[in-house]
Amino acid sequence: MEHSAIMGGSTAARRINCPGSYNLEATVEKPPDSPFGLQGTVFHAAMELMLVADPDDVLETASHMNVLIGQDMGFGPDWAITEEQVNAKIIPAWKAWIEAKEKYGIDDWFIEQRVSLEKVIPGAYGTVDILGIGKDKWLNVVDWKFGDGVVVPAEHNTQLGFYAACALYDEDDEIKEFCADVQGVRLIIIQPRVGSDHVLDVWETDEGWIEKLVDLAAEAADAAVKPDAPIKAGDHCRWCRAKVICPAYQEMGSTALGKEPKSMSAIELGTAMNTARLLKAWIADVYALAQLELESGANVPGWKLVEKRPRRIWTDEDDVIKLLKRRKVKVSESYRRVLLSPAQMQKSIPAMYSKVLDKLVESKSSGLTLVEDSDKRAAVQDQFALLAAAQVKATGKGNGK
Repeated sequence: MEHSAIMGGSTAARRINCPGSYNLEATVEKPPDSPFGLQGTVFHAAMELMLVADPDDVLETASHMNVLIGQDMGFGPDWAITEEQVNAKIIPAWKAWIEAKEKYGIDDWFIEQRVSLEKVIPGAYGTVDILGIGKDKWLNVVDWKFGDGVVVPAEHNTQLGFYAACALYDEDDEIKEFCADVQGVRLIIIQPRVGSDHVLDVWETDEGWIEKLVDLAAEAADAAVKPDAPIKAGDHCRWCRAKVICPAYQEMGSTALGKEPKSMSAIELGTAMNTARLLKAWIADVYALAQLELESGANVPGWKLVEKRPRRIWTDEDDVIKLLKRRKVKVSESYRRVLLSPAQMQKSIPAMYSKVLDKLVESKSSGLTLVEDSDKRAAVQDQFALLAAAQVKATGKGNGK
């Protein structure tokens, strides 16, 4: 998959919000691909195979899914797709695609299509997972997200908006014909996450929003190549490899260390929480970079690598089982049986879970947690509930009711 350095799908939000990230990233060596990123690439390749095959019915779909089990997509045996991954990732993603395709009448599409905004911004292009069109003449931009961590919303999604802009401005004759007379733009995120039923997220917009995005991208690209390009820290920094040397983060950290949390007002605390969230990610990147440097043989003054705390494991479980049988050790003394959780049961026997077991499940919160206002969950307003939670936290006991 091709990636643009100046501005692409995965970097558009970063460049628009922080043009200076372009020059900063150029000074930092690209880190090796993470296991999570490689696994996502394997899943993308699997979805591409499914789209090319485009099975017509349930039986044919099941057959193709079975073929995927054990396939490594050219990445080596360590990345072979397991049956569990097919059930947890590939099947939900495929069902969401079929749902979107049928709901929005998508009857023609490109797969892993390179689209270009180079008509407006030299060197700006991206590769979109699916670019589809239907009888309603809406442009459908579909992106697979296979991570279980951060939920990626479709609404105002800069990455997908960038792909839509590239498609609408692309000078390739085939793409121009494909996008002729577009009536609207639909951004579609498909993200199967373990423990979540929400796989498909859709946001509809128009060419006006896309045009504003193009203007912002063009201004950012012009600024990015200048030596004094502005630098700004924010959520867009998440995947920036220059975060550990970023002046904005260094200044933010210096300012934060100069304040005593206990003396902060509520307004100051709200600002400090945003700073803490950003610095937490920065700190994790610093640790990761230090370990990478040490593992490559470099010296990081004051730090060293040591073996993790050892954990005892059986050299050969079969030998242990045979010995236990010979010694007639009771099963209860050597095995522990635990009922699977609802989430685990849903994965192991999905049909029975949906028909019978889900009626025996309740969703129960384990307590309160701190989130941003943008979180879709309702805030706890019940003062009695807050006091009860505080009591449990302080004493370890509830009110006995």
